Amino acid sequence: HQLGGENYVLWGGREGYETLLNTDLRQEREQIGRFMQLVVEHKHKIGFKGTLLIEPKPQEPTKHQYDYDASTVYGFLKQFGLEKEIKLNIEA
Repeated sequence: HQLGGENYVLWGGREGYETLLNTDLRQEREQIGRFMQLVVEHKHKIGFKGTLLIEPKPQEPTKHQYDYDASTVYGFLKQFGLEKEIKLNIEA
């Protein structure tokens, strides 16, 4: 905001799992969902007019990321009521 940026990209490259043996998917999904809701709340609180973006990156660097592809991200955003607040930054 103070730097004058037009966007803020959220890249969850470390948000995911290597194995299901020690992963509680429901808990992790709820936590990342709440985090994103807090990001949106903060955006409005500070008056940031830019766009919040999530950049899907399959398996970079985690085996399976929660922002694996556009479809996965959209379903996640929809589940947490964020589909109108956060857009996708898709690299081609």
